[in-house]
Amino acid sequence: MAKYFDEKKWIKTLKKLDWYLELIDDFKKIMAQREKVDEKTSFEIKKELYSFFENRLATNNVALGLTGPDWDKERKPIDTIVIHHSKNQPGLALTTLNAVHLLKLYASYYANSTYEGEEYIKGQPIYSGHFKDNKQVFYGYHWFVRMDGKIERLLEDKNIGWHAGNWEVNCRSIGICLDNDFTDSSPSDLVISSIVKIIKENYPQIKKEGILGHREVSPKTTCPGNTFLTDWKQKIIQLI
Repeated sequence: MAKYFDEKKWIKTLKKLDWYLELIDDFKKIMAQREKVDEKTSFEIKKELYSFFENRLATNNVALGLTGPDWDKERKPIDTIVIHHSKNQPGLALTTLNAVHLLKLYASYYANSTYEGEEYIKGQPIYSGHFKDNKQVFYGYHWFVRMDGKIERLLEDKNIGWHAGNWEVNCRSIGICLDNDFTDSSPSDLVISSIVKIIKENYPQIKKEGILGHREVSPKTTCPGNTFLTDWKQKIIQLI
């Protein structure tokens, strides 16, 4: 059984279509608890929480919507690339990333929508409208780049990724995430070449002014790291 949350309660609650309303406060308390403990315990809490949701999603034991808002109707022509880092150790499973984004992006927004006219979604079953391998997914990014240079597609270009922290930017951008923590370091030339490959082969219309780090769109974050603006952003632009 789980050590840091009431697993029996959560299993029962996840059968309800509005499960996030009941669990969002628990989730916030757990996240706050992580700020008060040592790094090892904080990691254990995070791993337990997201592993639970990852497993429930894999076994179709999270109540989700079959229909819902068509978020992608607001998709605009793509003119921006926003680069992110996962801020995790390399090797993040896509199933884990999917669980993280279900909670941090979709559940959070459904519980507390911030755009006028969307208040009605509170209490409705969560629906992303995005599918991969015939399963509904909640990825915020379109592409994921591994440290060996491998490129993985997460969302189709027609899908709006909830990644930038700015809806207007989301509507016209592509999110590329690197599978590592680059808070105080820079990615290898191999990883940078994969970023360039994605852009050149899929988005040749993007101008250099349209290649941004997450921190340039949302000042609340340092993503994709402290060296992006002074080092590897220029490398990407030069190679393109």
